[in-house]
Amino acid sequence: MNRVAQACTGLLSLWGVSLAVALAACSAGGDFSSGPNPNPTLVPFRVETFLSNANFPVTMAFAPDGRLFYNELRTGQVRVVQNGQLQSQPFATLAVDTNGERGLLGLAIDPNFAVNHFVYVYYSDPGGFHRLVRFTESSGVGTNQTTIVNIPRSNSNHNGGNIGFGRDGKLYVSVGDCGSPADSQNNAEFCGKILRFNSNGTIASDNPFGATSPAFNLGLRNSFDFTFHPASGAIYASENGPNCDDEINRVVAGGNYGWRPNYPCGDTDPQFVAPLRRFNPVIAPTGIAFYTGTVFPQFRDGLFLVDFNNGRVQRFTVNEAMQGQITQSEIVVTGGFGQLLDVVQGPDGFLYFSSTTAILRIVPQ
Repeated sequence: MNRVAQACTGLLSLWGVSLAVALAACSAGGDFSSGPNPNPTLVPFRVETFLSNANFPVTMAFAPDGRLFYNELRTGQVRVVQNGQLQSQPFATLAVDTNGERGLLGLAIDPNFAVNHFVYVYYSDPGGFHRLVRFTESSGVGTNQTTIVNIPRSNSNHNGGNIGFGRDGKLYVSVGDCGSPADSQNNAEFCGKILRFNSNGTIASDNPFGATSPAFNLGLRNSFDFTFHPASGAIYASENGPNCDDEINRVVAGGNYGWRPNYPCGDTDPQFVAPLRRFNPVIAPTGIAFYTGTVFPQFRDGLFLVDFNNGRVQRFTVNEAMQGQITQSEIVVTGGFGQLLDVVQGPDGFLYFSSTTAILRIVPQ
């Protein structure tokens, strides 16, 4: 199946047309926009390359002015795309440990960026720990580098991790279990949970385990990414299991998600919060984001997830009133674009996702 056909698959399931007939049209470069749309609320779409020859763009974030910032995992460079053009000068270059899954991991734009121009970066320091730093953007370059949090340990795998601002203005950081499942159950340890800080890096005083613990929850193995529900602000996170039970979780304050020594696949222990969805066989879920745009009405408020193993883009309908119960799911892009890393909504209402070598986007047909 060629890439045009793969990109059409989500459209086919939405329109309910014959798969055989529609795939034939797609494979031949069929243009669904040339005929009447059977349902005007379902906008046909395609995948196009936004930036080629990218170097492992592991995390992306849009600034309010439309610029796309992204991290290169292995080079330690934060890059900027402005008006569709990759800027020749990196925003910042950091010395990073690239052993195993370490590297330049998380990226967030301050909610008040238009005023303070703050950009936050989470990375693996060569000294054997993770560091969260803040830059002040000036003419496209990061200045005034300031360390706001040091996370004492890193590991060759299970490092998380991304960063992001919640509706409460707090800065959240996902950290893997650092190779130690027991740490996930210890609220005094940084590893195996999502952490919650004030924007200056101090621990939020109303954290669920007290003012001295940065832990927001317990029991995560390796949440690669997380996002916030557009109405409630609740956290939805991707989670990578061992050789079973990749997950989507709705992460609540003080919740325990069950990762621990001797974790049993298919865990049903009622003392732990059950996932919204388990994936077996595993898919290595990576980026996750809600779509709130108007370009694609059929995607409105959908939870999008990309994965590394199959290169798929999936959409889930969640019922927030029922603690995030998933009521519907579909594969929007079936693969063909490589191993996928992140997904974000752009200010243009398009959906952007990254592979190890490119940044792509879903646009109207």
